Amino acid sequence: MIAMPNLENANTLSQYVSSTTERQLPPDVLDAARMCLADWLGVLVGAHAQGAGIVARKVASSWNAPGNAPVFQNGRQSPLASALVNGTFAHCLDYDDTHLGCLAHLSGPTWAATLAMASELGSSDMHALKAFVTGFETGAKLGGQDFGETANKRGFHSTSVLGRFSAAASVSSLMELSEEQIVNAMGVAATTAGGLVASFGTMGKPFHAGKAAMDGILAAQMAAGGFEAAKDLLETDGDTLASAFIQDSEVRISKLDFGGDWEIHNNTFKPYAACLLVHPTVESARDIGSQIAGRKLRSVTAKINPMVLRFAAKTEVNEPLEGKFSVAYCAALGLCGFDASEQDFTQERLDNQDVKTVFDLVDVVTDESLTTTAASMTVSFEDGSDLTVDTPLARGNPGNPIGWDGMERKFMSLVEPVYGAQSETMFKLAREAGEGDGLTQIASMLADKKFH
Repeated sequence: MIAMPNLENANTLSQYVSSTTERQLPPDVLDAARMCLADWLGVLVGAHAQGAGIVARKVASSWNAPGNAPVFQNGRQSPLASALVNGTFAHCLDYDDTHLGCLAHLSGPTWAATLAMASELGSSDMHALKAFVTGFETGAKLGGQDFGETANKRGFHSTSVLGRFSAAASVSSLMELSEEQIVNAMGVAATTAGGLVASFGTMGKPFHAGKAAMDGILAAQMAAGGFEAAKDLLETDGDTLASAFIQDSEVRISKLDFGGDWEIHNNTFKPYAACLLVHPTVESARDIGSQIAGRKLRSVTAKINPMVLRFAAKTEVNEPLEGKFSVAYCAALGLCGFDASEQDFTQERLDNQDVKTVFDLVDVVTDESLTTTAASMTVSFEDGSDLTVDTPLARGNPGNPIGWDGMERKFMSLVEPVYGAQSETMFKLAREAGEGDGLTQIASMLADKKFH
């Protein structure tokens, strides 16, 4: 007899996705989804001059693929083009939110795919908001129990890997696929998963998010067209996605259960425009920077969790983008009184002599007693005094949130230089999304090339 494959996870996931419209979301979950939208819009618009997004838009425009999905600064095109361009722009600044459980930027690919397909299909705001939550929870659950984090350690970018599933789940809901079609969509997403950590610090990293959004849509469209994929790639055992990425089976994809806590509440919103894992160091440095009072530094010791060096260990920073992945550079920014905002990852700041001098003083030391959301810094001054600052939990994490006030400040700093007075309107539409035609208006604003 031919053994039938185990499809427990596949069935659980397909049932969860297919029941999206029937699900009543608690007010706090809807509010979290709206904050994800506001953050996504902010970092997308703020990246309007970034090369990776511009190149993606140029290439997508050459396809001449008609559609009703908004392409940032370039009218309407097919959902695939929209997802690729908007998803890439949204990750260019490395300023987008990050899910702690799987260390993935899930909102980037998920909102890019959701808005693209919702615009194409004319879906209601509430359906789109629910679909986004379904997608987010899918990616987060698949990446939980150390799978996403371990994939990162093994060299595969979790945003690229898991973002495909979050995008595919959301779009499958919007397209109202059957459970069988959803299983096939996930199989397509699994066999196209990838993205290398070695690309960090280059245009490849934001491209991961855009390609994940695009591939999520493609997976759902292929399944809707009758494509049959391997159905057991997301199971806990066997020759699966997990065994391909983590070949010693140290970690596997866990048995899926969507009945527990909402993963969207484990999301982190970045107050600093750099790799999330350097944020605690930035906060310690900024605290010390405010207390230097003219004293000259002799040495700087930054203590971090060892995991930080997997992604932010650059000891030479020759391009502004590389600074986002350098603990030492981010520490120097904070100690010199800078905010680690997007304006601090520019050639002008890279050429700043004070930053250069302090950068050379920073000694990075790992400490396994520190969590990835914590850091400690000690500076010694030439007058013989020392100063130590501990950051037990960086701002923006669950337990120390930036809140809507902080989100508005971040949003306006990114969007107002581009949209001017319209920025307040866009923020209000994001904060109130779910009823009416707010997403339709947002899509029109993104597609409009005539802005401030």
